[in-house]
Amino acid sequence: MPEVVYGSAGIVRAVNNAVNNAAYQSKAGAFGGKLLAARVKHIILDDTDPNFQAFGEWNSIGIIFWDPVDQPSPEGQYSKTNYASSFFPNVKNYPLLNELVYILQLPTSNISTDVTSNGYYYLPPINVWNSQHHNAMPASQGVPDQVEDYDSAFQGEVRRPEDNSTEINLGKTFIERLGVRPLLPYEGDIIYEGRWGNSIRLGSTVKNTTLTNGWSTTGENGDPITIIRNGQAKYDGDPWVPQVEDINKDQSDIWLTSTQKLNINGIVGGFSSFAKSTPVIDPREYDKNQIALISGRVFLGAKTDSIILRANKAIHLASNTSINMDGSKEIVLNASKVYLGSSEGTPGVQLQSVILGEELVETLKFINSSLKVVAAGLEKASDLKSLAAISNVGTTLRQSCLDLEKTLNDKTFLSKTVLTTK
Repeated sequence: MPEVVYGSAGIVRAVNNAVNNAAYQSKAGAFGGKLLAARVKHIILDDTDPNFQAFGEWNSIGIIFWDPVDQPSPEGQYSKTNYASSFFPNVKNYPLLNELVYILQLPTSNISTDVTSNGYYYLPPINVWNSQHHNAMPASQGVPDQVEDYDSAFQGEVRRPEDNSTEINLGKTFIERLGVRPLLPYEGDIIYEGRWGNSIRLGSTVKNTTLTNGWSTTGENGDPITIIRNGQAKYDGDPWVPQVEDINKDQSDIWLTSTQKLNINGIVGGFSSFAKSTPVIDPREYDKNQIALISGRVFLGAKTDSIILRANKAIHLASNTSINMDGSKEIVLNASKVYLGSSEGTPGVQLQSVILGEELVETLKFINSSLKVVAAGLEKASDLKSLAAISNVGTTLRQSCLDLEKTLNDKTFLSKTVLTTK
């Protein structure tokens, strides 16, 4: 049979070789050794499905029931003898109801005892509407109100529903959403798209093209970039026009670059904390490899161990409101210099050292004790003998004052590492 252009060349050849193998032709039946186009009528997705037990319990997940496209059955009805499993074991791209798939016959798990044992398998949905959202093509007699929407497409027109009110049955929860746009491809791109604006682009810098994007202003053609997006931006205008990722408007993105600059809108401006060192390069100006995570909120959690952030130059934390740190036991800041507040200013004037509290307390306790003795003696002084006793204490107190003066001159009470602003 002629090769079917579906997927990579290796898969196509494997499929064609399998369906052409003489061992399976004896049971090919209506297939005649060819792929059969079929319409999906039902699919088993969980254990609440009425067919779950009969078709293998959890092994039945992904099994579809189908009609040949030229032999449609009434809406809501399907034959349980026409069922097929997914062709791919590791890629779950299950079709929606009324999408079209190719059915083929290949070996089953009974092949070890019966070399002619075969069953039905299906390939992913046929791209009839060139849409990653859905490609449903219901039988025309089952959707009389959709003639303008679908039947006209058989005559070569482009399907363009103007709202989300399609009456096509796509499944239990799937409702067609207008405006889920496909991604615009560039030469050499490999793109994986979900049905709801989630995607992975394995792309590159593409200069000298009229199809502009936001990452090809630097570097050379072919410099790799990977973009993981969850939730596309909302755009006005024709909802059928493909789009490119927008790092500022998409809901959640991860960008992995090589030489590209990222046009990120400034969330927090300024690098004033870098007064004593060279600021980091603004992410919008950086043209070397970097990873950018952009979303409405970013959460990092380590269930059993630690979160470790390390950088060769700097780790910059900035917020429009506050930066908060809570430690159940302790918070440790260790550096040759620790600035509490701005690092700008003249040391000893705008920048002043914090006090070493315990040393200051011990010295003040000693001075206070000596002063209390002097005060008590002065209160009781009535003759020369009591004044002489106070004189002895005064000598000790004077020596304490001299020791304190030396300590103050040596800045013993001042931290050598922690500075704060005046």
